[in-house]
Amino acid sequence: MKALVKKFLDRELSRREFTLGIAALGFSSSAAESVVVAIAPPGGELSRSGASFSGTGGEALAETLLAAGGEYVFDTNSTGQTSFYDALMSRPQLKMIVVLQEGQAVSMAHGYELASGKPGFLMLPSIGMPNSMSNLYNAWKDRSALVVISDGSDTALAGRDGFQQADGWLAMTAPFTKWQWAVDHPERIPEMVRRGIKLASTPAGGPVYVRLPKNIIGSADVEATIYPQNAFTVDVQMEPKPELIERTAQYLIAAKHPMLNVGAEVTRAGAVEAVVELAELLSIPVTQGYSVYGDFPYRHPLFSGFYSMGYPRGLLKTDVFLNLGSPMPDPAIVTAAVPEAATIINARVEYDRIANVTPVDIAIAAGIAETANALVDAVRSMTTKSRRKKLSAERLMAAEKGAAAAAERRRRRAARGWDAAPMYAERLCYELDRWLEPDAAVVVETGDRSPQNWIDFGPGSRTLIGPTTGFALGWGVGAALGAKIALPETEVVALVGDGALLFGQLESLWTASRYDIPVVVIVFNNHSYDSERGRIHFGSRVARGDKNAWKDMSCYLGNPDVNFVSIAQGFDIDGAVVSRPEEFQSALARARAVNREGRPFVIDASIARRGPGADSIWHPEISIART
Repeated sequence: MKALVKKFLDRELSRREFTLGIAALGFSSSAAESVVVAIAPPGGELSRSGASFSGTGGEALAETLLAAGGEYVFDTNSTGQTSFYDALMSRPQLKMIVVLQEGQAVSMAHGYELASGKPGFLMLPSIGMPNSMSNLYNAWKDRSALVVISDGSDTALAGRDGFQQADGWLAMTAPFTKWQWAVDHPERIPEMVRRGIKLASTPAGGPVYVRLPKNIIGSADVEATIYPQNAFTVDVQMEPKPELIERTAQYLIAAKHPMLNVGAEVTRAGAVEAVVELAELLSIPVTQGYSVYGDFPYRHPLFSGFYSMGYPRGLLKTDVFLNLGSPMPDPAIVTAAVPEAATIINARVEYDRIANVTPVDIAIAAGIAETANALVDAVRSMTTKSRRKKLSAERLMAAEKGAAAAAERRRRRAARGWDAAPMYAERLCYELDRWLEPDAAVVVETGDRSPQNWIDFGPGSRTLIGPTTGFALGWGVGAALGAKIALPETEVVALVGDGALLFGQLESLWTASRYDIPVVVIVFNNHSYDSERGRIHFGSRVARGDKNAWKDMSCYLGNPDVNFVSIAQGFDIDGAVVSRPEEFQSALARARAVNREGRPFVIDASIARRGPGADSIWHPEISIART
């Protein structure tokens, strides 16, 4: 026994060989596994030189994920994964979260990555890859590090148009992944999965796809070396050129109406506080660019609105525009371009996106934390405290006045239906802001910005995740489950529209129930694709000619009126249907109590429809039974 243990700890025996040796001494299989789990060194403790491995293809995959610090794998099942399932039986430290549909598995891994900053691992059947595409697109748009692994048909039978076969599996994922690879030799499973993890995680991140055909992952005798993933990590520190920082600081100091636009690279770099400091030095108004995060505190007096899917305050006066870690504003993201007369400075980690459409005066290819900190130092070195105060006083006063006016406009708009039933989304979010724990994480997939406008997000407060910049519906619940798995001690709430929830997300409730994932899912239920209806109405020639002649052909979701709590109860999840503020307050109290017992909770909140055509419940009367 001692000799076996020594050889195992010295990595002279594989896990399988050690288990077989223990069993040969008379231990039951369960007892042998208990010994393995008790003494097995964690994957992170591998030396740089790695450890010899002998086992199956599935075991090689599992050991590689463990060596990368993997804790969870999001999985939809298939027979091609049999070898991997066998491997997991003796590796309980690598937990498999079973998901009923591939797209929801992707959204869970995506949410896990967004909340933790660690890569999300997926194991999917190859035939389910088409199901994964819309949420894989979302993850790609958000530059999320996902490692998507699938099985595949036996390579000896490829190209025969057979069972679950198609040509071009890698090409299918190419538009939404950084890299794709089909492993042809089982001993290269660790190498190619390692490479995928490295590529997914290296800024700018993004999904990768590794295909393991059935005969490769199912190989019985694989000899390889398992290395710690950290021996392959590329620790990117990209310092900006000093001369570019100096010029940028000079422009900001000389500007009359500067503007700073921020994106997800700020949050991913941990640079929010540095950006706040930079903005406050000169009282520079800050706008939120295209991002899956909240990259600047929205209740800060210098916050000037959203520069994507809308228009920020003070845009037309801008004379110096500094973009930090966001796609440049452009009509392609439903907003206006930066004024042509402005000096444009664009700083990105994803430097191949700089100056593709918009010409720039200064291009900074560098890390955002490094850039923000360097600019803070440069501005301080070029100005005295009294000069900075003089430069910023008038701008700060104007910013505070603009922020107060914007808040008052929001209050007036919400006051029209503050106590109404169905509720206004603003009232719901106001109540939610009062109820949420100070450090809660909120995952948003709704059609308007009520959550951003009425909930306090920012450093030292709540964390905003979403909406995804992909805007492919069917994401929010799965993303919230992944976020909760990543942050088990943090309160996690999902805010989803009824249309989004009906877009293939109901299967996620099964996973929430199976694994006791205590999230609160709040459905903004207005029986409509409200925002979509508004955009359709805006673009309709019929509506422009005669508003009374226009009809909502596609966006009304009543008839049937879906009861989401009844659906949740089918998954053994409790919930509440509410339509008034006081009912919502009571439901939130119940939700927290249920969460503390370790269970999810669903609130079906009746929300008022707003905008053109909101009062109409007309829809095309088609009955197949009466045809």
